[in-house]
Amino acid sequence: MICMQVHSICIKNDGYVGCKSGFYTALDVIDGGKIYEFSQGLNFMYGDIDSGNWAVSYLLSMYEEKSRSFILSELPLVNVNGEDVPLTVFAEECCYMDTLYPLFRTTKSVKSLIEKGIKKSGLRQSAEEVIDIFSLDKERVERPVRAVGNERFRAMAAIGYSYGKQVFCFPWMSNTRFQSFHGNISMLLPVLENLGKTVILPLGK
Repeated sequence: MICMQVHSICIKNDGYVGCKSGFYTALDVIDGGKIYEFSQGLNFMYGDIDSGNWAVSYLLSMYEEKSRSFILSELPLVNVNGEDVPLTVFAEECCYMDTLYPLFRTTKSVKSLIEKGIKKSGLRQSAEEVIDIFSLDKERVERPVRAVGNERFRAMAAIGYSYGKQVFCFPWMSNTRFQSFHGNISMLLPVLENLGKTVILPLGK
């Protein structure tokens, strides 16, 4: 990890990205004539499933895991806080908010993953404190991420936070899908913002 506070992100590339989530699969296209810019805090990206928004969110957070599904014109380079950083390095700072992300594809409980993350990152908070920050149910944290219901986004964020992740990249969601999770996501977003994290959220129009 580069272990920095992320204030700004700029990325420019051209090509195709095969994106996947627990709900959708799409071959999205990154617009080579566009510079995608994000700042610390909440970044909403509105557009269709193949508008390029999901491609950028997926590229940042899943490059190390799914690079073979990307057809890009050049090796990805990300400008972070005004300095160029290889995406192979910066991807470690990013967390894909879906159960397809490697951290969440396990039968281990949410609490055990939080404890493991704290040990790895050196976070100066206990698992119980992290559970309270993200308002997680004390019984559900004993289950795997896939078994916590609509609380999954807060559970995934708590795990990512424990591992020291700086950028939380959501999969594309239609307006209908977003509304079905709205209560949980709306509760989560200000928490991540107050923690100084960067959130990238591609949404349908």
